Amino acid sequence: MDNKSYSYGMKITGVLLHSFFTVILTVSVFLLVALINKNILELTDIGTEDFLSSGYYLKCMEQKCSDLSEYMLLTQKGDFRNSEDDKLYLRYTNEFKQENTNFCYWYKVGGVWYTNQPDTREGQTFDTQTILMEAKTMGDYLLYDMENKEFGTDIRGLENYFFNGYNSQMYWPLEDVVLVIGVDTQLSAMDDLYDAQVEYSRLHPWIKVSIVGTIIGLIGWILSLVYLTLAAGRREECEEICLSSIDRVKTELMIAGFVMIASQLLLLVAEVTNKEWDVSGLLVASGSVSFLIDAIFLIFYLSMVRRLKAEVMWENSLVCWLGKGLEKTFRERSVTVRVLIAFAIHMVVCFVLAVGAFYYGNILALILLLVFCGMEAYIMLRKAVEQYRILQGVEEIADGGLNAKIDVEDLHGEDRQLAEAINNIGAGLLHAVDDSTKNERMKADLITNVSHDIKTPLTSIINYVNLIKLEDIENERVKNYVRILDEKSQRLKQLTEDLVEASKVSSGNVKLDMQQIDIVELVCQTGGEFNEKFESKELTIVTKLPKQAVYIWSDGRHLYRVIENLYNNVAKYALEKTRVYVEVQETGDTAVFSIKNVSEKSLALENSSVEDLTERFIRGDSSRTTEGSGLGLSIAKNLTILMGGQFDISVDGDLFRATLVFPVYKEEGESDGESSNI
Repeated sequence: MDNKSYSYGMKITGVLLHSFFTVILTVSVFLLVALINKNILELTDIGTEDFLSSGYYLKCMEQKCSDLSEYMLLTQKGDFRNSEDDKLYLRYTNEFKQENTNFCYWYKVGGVWYTNQPDTREGQTFDTQTILMEAKTMGDYLLYDMENKEFGTDIRGLENYFFNGYNSQMYWPLEDVVLVIGVDTQLSAMDDLYDAQVEYSRLHPWIKVSIVGTIIGLIGWILSLVYLTLAAGRREECEEICLSSIDRVKTELMIAGFVMIASQLLLLVAEVTNKEWDVSGLLVASGSVSFLIDAIFLIFYLSMVRRLKAEVMWENSLVCWLGKGLEKTFRERSVTVRVLIAFAIHMVVCFVLAVGAFYYGNILALILLLVFCGMEAYIMLRKAVEQYRILQGVEEIADGGLNAKIDVEDLHGEDRQLAEAINNIGAGLLHAVDDSTKNERMKADLITNVSHDIKTPLTSIINYVNLIKLEDIENERVKNYVRILDEKSQRLKQLTEDLVEASKVSSGNVKLDMQQIDIVELVCQTGGEFNEKFESKELTIVTKLPKQAVYIWSDGRHLYRVIENLYNNVAKYALEKTRVYVEVQETGDTAVFSIKNVSEKSLALENSSVEDLTERFIRGDSSRTTEGSGLGLSIAKNLTILMGGQFDISVDGDLFRATLVFPVYKEEGESDGESSNI
């Protein structure tokens, strides 16, 4: 809606209309309540103005019959009436013994007739049909004859009163009761029926007025309130929400003031309702009170609406003001001082409120104590929830979810700052991991590409060296040069192959052919192939192998490469004339292969950490005088992990030990604790 529709004049008109409809609604509701209390308002009376055809007349007749029944019962009691019964009896006697009355009755019980007709006496014998004819001539009549089992009346709806079972106690004893009632429909006598007709004629026209007024007032009240809600805080040619001076009052003070004033006005409304008013007095009293209530309501309601629209409900609250003040006070203080000050404030406030509540018996102090404790409990629970959310976020990041973010919208204070810092750490780690992964991929690609580029000229060099070796060379120096070229070219070839394989293994680009492998047989085969190398360095192999086969699930070719690299590592770096220990064990669900040797070079001095030995291009000989490339252990570790095994090395002084662990292969249906024995 355009802001031009919210002009100052339009808003004043909206306020006046809202107050007008409030008065109309309140007055109409008060009228309806008054009519209901006087039993004037009946749904069947809305369309009729005749008193004798109204539901109000029927209620009057029902009440007269009830009073007559009570009167007859008290008459039957006679001397057995108590003091309370005597009071009722005198009242009913005054009601039913009036000579000038529009309500005439003939009542027979126990063979005795009772009547309020003049020139008659109690106990006089009457003919039922004769007095019935007399009653009919009066206008309205009723016949209730239990002797002849007859009933008749021309008062609409009165028969339900006699036969609904609720009022059966009226006509005791029922076997011989005869009741004839006649009502002068001219209402010539000025009795209670005449007064009821006058009151009905005076109040009945207000039924339609009050109903229509209630509907119109309610609709107008809602529509005007909706308009004022939309217009609150809006001004012409102003896009932002404009606050008034009363909106600067703290929110809690505004609510407390409204509650206090509203409670006093409600007490005033109760007093107005409890008093007897004529129609004009009721209109003036209810209208004045409702106008005052609506003015107070609009001031409070529109202020709250403007605060909500401007989003200053919390910022303009007393709690927020106190919180910001305390935050400024504690901001430069250490954590210990802040906790001690907060605890001291808690103790002082609780002590003062507890004294007021329990020593002086002040209810307000007790309420404030409960509210204060509730606020503290809420703050503690909120802080615990916020810290738990931060902990969940940290655990998620620690588990590798670097993309995880802690939602800081509902966090406050230091918890919010901590969550933002953790989010920044997670983002930094994610960026660092991405950069590291990218760099690692670039290194692997560079190694692969360079290795492939070296292979072509290296192949030519090896081929030409082989061709030269076929020539008949007599010069010993040239022969020695050719031998050196052959050795170095073969070493370079092995290095490039190791580089390509290491790159493939580290990137996981290896095709595995997993099958059942006997690791004992594979170790025996590998050991036999290295006998010559070990003998050249005078190394003694001490093997400890099971007599039966130990099967694992692995790739035979790559597993052989792993064990071959370990044997090669021993052949290159083991101290001459020492022992090499090779062992295979089956322990429960795992098969363990280990190889131990004494290093020729001091491992404690050569490497800062044992884990460094499995990194690429790291060798036990830091001077790099040996022929190794430094890739053997790295390839062995990565291949073992790819095949589902575990690779571990340990160093104790100069003693080097490498260990492989693989799950024992089991056939389908075999128990977990039983190894395969195929």
